[in-house]
Amino acid sequence: MEFKPLYKQDAKSEEEMKVFEALEGVIDPEIGFDVVNLGLIYGLEVTDQSVNVKMTMTFAGCPLMDYMVSQVREVLKSLAIRPEVNVDLIFEPAWTPEFINPAIMNPEAAK
Repeated sequence: MEFKPLYKQDAKSEEEMKVFEALEGVIDPEIGFDVVNLGLIYGLEVTDQSVNVKMTMTFAGCPLMDYMVSQVREVLKSLAIRPEVNVDLIFEPAWTPEFINPAIMNPEAAK
């Protein structure tokens, strides 16, 4: 089965949609796209007590890794849909430009 990152259209609930919309406000300063449309979100789970995000970076040695994770954590805490926010960095599979949401690269193709 081929891996696919999660995008806003993958939201399974109104709460997940709110999480994706909030995460779209976290911009990778080196690339200029948000973490969702860049394809950096590998997992999202909203439980009774927490919001759990699995994400990656564009490469494992990214100098902005701590900054990006803290931005994701802050945005989700400010959303206040659950008392606990967990952000886990994972690097498998390795991110590639193919993970960028096709809708932002070619909006006409997404229609």
